[in-house]
Amino acid sequence: VEDAFSATSKVMTVSFHKYLTGFFPGTGSLDDIGIGKGQYYTVNVPLLDGIKDTEFTPLVCRILNKVKETFRPEVVVCQCGADGLAGDPMESFNLTHKGLGKCLYFLLQWNLPTLVLGGGGYNLSNTARCWAFLTALATGKQIPTEIPDHEYFIEYGPDYELEVYPGNRKNHNTAHYLRQVYGAVLNNISKICTKKC
Repeated sequence: VEDAFSATSKVMTVSFHKYLTGFFPGTGSLDDIGIGKGQYYTVNVPLLDGIKDTEFTPLVCRILNKVKETFRPEVVVCQCGADGLAGDPMESFNLTHKGLGKCLYFLLQWNLPTLVLGGGGYNLSNTARCWAFLTALATGKQIPTEIPDHEYFIEYGPDYELEVYPGNRKNHNTAHYLRQVYGAVLNNISKICTKKC
Protein backbone atom coordinates (compact mmCIF):
# COMPACT_ATOMS: atom_id res chain seq x y z
CA VAL A 1 0.00 0.00 0.00
CA GLU A 2 2.77 2.40 0.94
CA ASP A 3 4.58 1.84 -2.37
CA ALA A 4 1.40 2.56 -4.34
CA PHE A 5 1.28 6.11 -2.94
CA SER A 6 4.97 6.85 -2.28
CA ALA A 7 5.26 9.31 -5.19
CA THR A 8 2.14 11.41 -4.55
CA SER A 9 1.31 14.23 -2.14
CA LYS A 10 -2.42 13.49 -2.43
CA VAL A 11 -2.32 10.52 -0.04
CA MET A 12 -0.36 10.25 3.19
CA THR A 13 0.41 6.78 4.51
CA VAL A 14 1.20 6.32 8.20
CA SER A 15 2.43 2.98 9.51
CA PHE A 16 3.20 1.82 13.05
CA HIS A 17 5.03 -1.51 12.89
CA LYS A 18 7.82 -3.74 14.10
CA TYR A 19 11.11 -2.94 12.41
CA LEU A 20 14.19 -5.10 12.95
CA THR A 21 16.96 -6.29 10.68
CA GLY A 22 15.88 -9.57 9.12
CA PHE A 23 12.20 -9.11 10.00
CA PHE A 24 9.94 -9.37 6.92
CA PRO A 25 9.44 -7.32 4.80
CA GLY A 26 12.51 -5.29 5.81
CA THR A 27 10.95 -1.93 4.90
CA GLY A 28 9.50 0.81 7.06
CA SER A 29 12.54 2.56 8.48
CA LEU A 30 12.45 6.21 9.53
CA ASP A 31 14.18 6.97 6.23
CA ASP A 32 11.33 5.54 4.14
CA ILE A 33 9.56 8.87 3.58
CA GLY A 34 8.31 8.69 0.00
CA ILE A 35 9.85 9.93 -3.25
CA GLY A 36 9.46 12.83 -5.66
CA LYS A 37 6.25 14.78 -5.04
CA GLY A 38 5.44 12.26 -2.33
CA GLN A 39 8.54 12.96 -0.26
CA TYR A 40 7.55 13.25 3.43
CA TYR A 41 4.02 11.95 2.70
CA THR A 42 5.08 8.47 3.80
CA VAL A 43 5.33 8.22 7.59
CA ASN A 44 6.93 5.14 9.12
CA VAL A 45 7.07 4.60 12.86
CA PRO A 46 9.46 1.68 13.46
CA LEU A 47 9.01 -0.02 16.81
CA LEU A 48 11.00 -2.70 18.58
CA ASP A 49 9.77 -5.88 20.24
CA GLY A 50 7.55 -5.75 23.29
CA ILE A 51 5.81 -2.37 23.15
CA LYS A 52 2.78 -2.12 25.45
CA ASP A 53 -0.49 -0.20 25.24
CA THR A 54 0.86 2.38 27.70
CA GLU A 55 3.54 3.51 25.23
CA PHE A 56 1.90 2.57 21.94
CA THR A 57 -1.45 4.34 22.27
CA PRO A 58 -0.14 7.80 23.27
CA LEU A 59 2.56 7.61 20.58
CA VAL A 60 0.01 6.75 17.89
CA CYS A 61 -2.36 9.51 18.99
CA ARG A 62 0.34 12.19 19.19
CA ILE A 63 1.68 11.36 15.74
CA LEU A 64 -1.77 11.11 14.18
CA ASN A 65 -2.68 14.46 15.73
CA LYS A 66 0.33 16.04 14.03
CA VAL A 67 -0.64 14.35 10.74
CA LYS A 68 -4.15 15.80 11.06
CA GLU A 69 -2.87 19.32 11.77
CA THR A 70 -0.35 19.27 8.94
CA PHE A 71 -1.87 17.15 6.17
CA ARG A 72 -5.53 17.93 6.92
CA PRO A 73 -7.02 14.71 5.50
CA GLU A 74 -10.49 14.67 4.00
CA VAL A 75 -10.99 10.91 4.47
CA VAL A 76 -9.27 8.21 6.52
CA VAL A 77 -8.59 4.56 5.76
CA CYS A 78 -7.51 2.74 8.93
CA GLN A 79 -6.09 -0.75 8.55
CA CYS A 80 -6.22 -2.40 11.98
CA GLY A 81 -3.54 -5.07 11.96
CA ALA A 82 -3.90 -7.53 14.81
CA ASP A 83 -0.45 -9.14 14.62
CA GLY A 84 0.79 -6.80 17.37
CA LEU A 85 -1.62 -8.33 19.86
CA ALA A 86 -0.16 -10.27 22.75
CA GLY A 87 -0.13 -13.98 21.97
CA ASP A 88 0.33 -13.56 18.23
CA PRO A 89 2.75 -16.08 16.65
CA MET A 90 4.75 -13.14 15.23
CA GLU A 91 5.81 -12.58 18.85
CA SER A 92 6.30 -8.86 18.41
CA PHE A 93 4.28 -6.65 20.75
CA ASN A 94 2.30 -6.85 24.00
CA LEU A 95 -0.77 -4.95 22.77
CA THR A 96 -4.41 -5.55 23.66
CA HIS A 97 -7.65 -4.91 21.81
CA LYS A 98 -8.31 -2.01 24.19
CA GLY A 99 -5.05 -0.25 23.26
CA LEU A 100 -5.84 -0.57 19.56
CA GLY A 101 -9.41 0.53 20.31
CA LYS A 102 -8.21 3.78 21.88
CA CYS A 103 -6.24 4.52 18.71
CA LEU A 104 -9.27 3.87 16.52
CA TYR A 105 -11.52 5.92 18.81
CA PHE A 106 -9.07 8.83 18.49
CA LEU A 107 -9.35 8.66 14.69
CA LEU A 108 -13.13 8.42 14.77
CA GLN A 109 -13.29 11.65 16.79
CA TRP A 110 -12.06 13.49 13.69
CA ASN A 111 -15.57 13.04 12.28
CA LEU A 112 -14.24 12.37 8.79
CA PRO A 113 -15.43 9.66 6.42
CA THR A 114 -13.51 6.64 7.72
CA LEU A 115 -13.07 3.15 6.29
CA VAL A 116 -11.92 0.62 8.89
CA LEU A 117 -10.22 -2.52 7.60
CA GLY A 118 -8.81 -5.60 9.29
CA GLY A 119 -5.37 -6.96 8.53
CA GLY A 120 -2.63 -9.09 9.98
CA GLY A 121 -3.16 -11.27 13.01
CA TYR A 122 -2.15 -14.93 13.13
CA ASN A 123 -3.69 -15.95 16.45
CA LEU A 124 -7.12 -16.41 14.93
CA SER A 125 -9.18 -16.27 18.12
CA ASN A 126 -7.44 -13.10 19.37
CA THR A 127 -7.74 -11.51 15.92
CA ALA A 128 -11.48 -12.26 15.88
CA ARG A 129 -11.82 -10.85 19.41
CA CYS A 130 -10.01 -7.67 18.38
CA TRP A 131 -11.95 -7.12 15.16
CA ALA A 132 -15.26 -7.75 16.91
CA PHE A 133 -14.30 -5.18 19.55
CA LEU A 134 -13.14 -2.61 16.97
CA THR A 135 -16.23 -3.13 14.80
CA ALA A 136 -18.47 -2.58 17.83
CA LEU A 137 -16.49 0.54 18.71
CA ALA A 138 -16.76 1.93 15.16
CA THR A 139 -20.50 1.29 15.01
CA GLY A 140 -21.22 2.51 18.54
CA LYS A 141 -22.58 -0.86 19.67
CA GLN A 142 -22.18 -2.58 23.01
CA ILE A 143 -21.33 -6.27 22.77
CA PRO A 144 -21.19 -8.85 25.56
CA THR A 145 -17.80 -9.82 26.94
CA GLU A 146 -18.70 -13.52 26.82
CA ILE A 147 -17.97 -15.34 23.57
CA PRO A 148 -21.26 -16.77 22.26
CA ASP A 149 -21.59 -20.49 21.66
CA HIS A 150 -20.71 -21.38 18.08
CA GLU A 151 -18.87 -23.97 15.98
CA TYR A 152 -15.38 -22.74 17.02
CA PHE A 153 -16.21 -21.91 20.64
CA ILE A 154 -13.46 -24.18 22.02
CA GLU A 155 -10.82 -21.97 20.33
CA TYR A 156 -11.64 -19.14 22.75
CA GLY A 157 -10.70 -20.97 25.94
CA PRO A 158 -9.81 -21.07 28.70
CA ASP A 159 -11.87 -17.97 29.66
CA TYR A 160 -14.22 -17.70 26.62
CA GLU A 161 -14.31 -13.92 26.86
CA LEU A 162 -13.60 -11.00 24.54
CA GLU A 163 -10.56 -9.89 26.54
CA VAL A 164 -7.07 -10.03 25.00
CA TYR A 165 -4.69 -9.79 27.93
CA PRO A 166 -1.37 -7.90 27.70
CA GLY A 167 1.68 -9.98 26.98
CA ASN A 168 4.88 -10.18 29.00
CA ARG A 169 7.51 -10.03 26.25
CA LYS A 170 10.48 -7.87 27.17
CA ASN A 171 9.88 -4.31 25.99
CA HIS A 172 12.90 -3.11 24.00
CA ASN A 173 11.33 0.30 23.31
CA THR A 174 13.14 2.48 25.83
CA ALA A 175 11.84 5.97 26.57
CA HIS A 176 14.97 7.31 24.83
CA TYR A 177 14.30 5.25 21.69
CA LEU A 178 10.64 6.32 21.52
CA ARG A 179 11.62 9.99 21.96
CA GLN A 180 14.09 9.65 19.08
CA VAL A 181 11.51 8.04 16.81
CA TYR A 182 8.86 10.61 17.74
CA GLY A 183 11.26 13.50 17.13
CA ALA A 184 12.38 12.16 13.75
CA VAL A 185 8.79 11.53 12.63
CA LEU A 186 7.66 15.02 13.69
CA ASN A 187 10.64 16.54 11.91
CA ASN A 188 9.67 14.75 8.69
CA ILE A 189 6.01 15.72 9.01
CA SER A 190 6.96 19.35 9.58
CA LYS A 191 8.64 19.39 6.17
CA ILE A 192 5.25 18.90 4.52
CA CYS A 193 4.22 22.35 5.62
CA THR A 194 7.53 23.74 4.39
CA LYS A 195 6.90 22.24 0.95
CA LYS A 196 3.25 23.40 0.76
CA CYS A 197 3.56 26.83 2.40
